[in-house]
Amino acid sequence: MKLSELLGDPSWLFDIGFPIAFVNDSKSFAKPDRLEWELDDSFRIPPFSSLADEKRFAEFSIGWNDNGLFLHGSIRRPESDSLSRGNRTIHMSLYIDTRWSPGVHRGTTYCHRFDFICEPTDSSEILKGHGELGAMQRARANPEAVHPKDISVGLLARSFGYELKAFLRADTLTGFDPREFQEIGLFYVLQSQTLGSQCMARSKNSPYFEDPSVWCRGKIIQPLAP
Repeated sequence: MKLSELLGDPSWLFDIGFPIAFVNDSKSFAKPDRLEWELDDSFRIPPFSSLADEKRFAEFSIGWNDNGLFLHGSIRRPESDSLSRGNRTIHMSLYIDTRWSPGVHRGTTYCHRFDFICEPTDSSEILKGHGELGAMQRARANPEAVHPKDISVGLLARSFGYELKAFLRADTLTGFDPREFQEIGLFYVLQSQTLGSQCMARSKNSPYFEDPSVWCRGKIIQPLAP
């Protein structure tokens, strides 16, 4: 009998954490809301979903600097997926606790749920999607309101599928203070009618939508002193 059959989800055996590398200022990051930057493999989020034998069709990277958080993903499209057929909207929910608190089971003012909605096309240009701050179920408190225009998210068609990029400014993240609070909670769920769904870790049956204690822990790595 497999471990997953005994436990339901073997990822519960682990305190899942990973480093979040610092993004150095460069020309491409000068205006991050334009989404012209890229994150290399040193920013890659490990494939935790494999612990639960969950379907994986996307890889994501995350980085930070004092301007905010950068998310960069590659999404593989099945060869049978036609650009002109069916509802192909890509929806991603990104959960962030700017002051990680593993013992808290309900959302606080530091717990965010950002929803990104992108419509794939065959365009060679990055197409801006829609982003908004949603409400967490059973939350005890809510973060400060964020206007959709202050959330930058976009999608770019590639030969393998799509690139998804999102930039969240520091002032859209209640309590974000990476110099003082160097651990944050993170979780994502990616959904598509043609691709299915993929969770960052655990399984889609976990109460990630209301319980921040099941999210993963991101360790913010401080830049080296000059």
